[in-house]
Amino acid sequence: MTDKIERTKDGHLKKSRIKSIVLLILVGILSMVLLYQFRKPVSSRPGLQPSGLIPPSLEQKRSVRLFFSSPTEDALQEEVREIKLAGAIDQEARVAVMELIKGPRSDLLSTLPAGTQLRQLYIDGRGIAYVDFSAELRDRHPGGSNAELLAVYSIVDTLAYNFEQIKRVQILVDGSEIDTLAGHVDLRRPLKPRIDIYGAS
Repeated sequence: MTDKIERTKDGHLKKSRIKSIVLLILVGILSMVLLYQFRKPVSSRPGLQPSGLIPPSLEQKRSVRLFFSSPTEDALQEEVREIKLAGAIDQEARVAVMELIKGPRSDLLSTLPAGTQLRQLYIDGRGIAYVDFSAELRDRHPGGSNAELLAVYSIVDTLAYNFEQIKRVQILVDGSEIDTLAGHVDLRRPLKPRIDIYGAS
């Protein structure tokens, strides 16, 4: 009789141990699943946005005036465009020049040759912006004094009139100073903006 009772107790103990082990395994699996869910990147969770990302509709922007050739190719006319605020003047200036390179969205005409690329732009403590273009700016320029004048001052005026820190602009090609684009405008020194070549918008 005593042996039966002992065997019964042993059976109950074994069953209890098995249940405990199974329960611990289930708790462990559940914990791992929950831990995985909470460690997933925020962007992968449905309906949530990473806190560091700003929705496009809330990004801060500013307007800039880009100067292109008039349809009659005898003056500069402005086109207003919005760019993202970058937090640094040289970065915003780069964006403005890249938008100038892309060309107008209206009936105005581009002043810079196709294929021109902006290599670098930096501003020194004297307010001189050094703008370094690829060789296409010079090599693909169509020539002519008026076309050269408009090309040069579309760059100078776009920078000087949108960024008060920029007083003058030095145009470079492939990292070096050049005498001129097409033989008419002296580029050996930084240039100030000009208002005498503006036409009515």
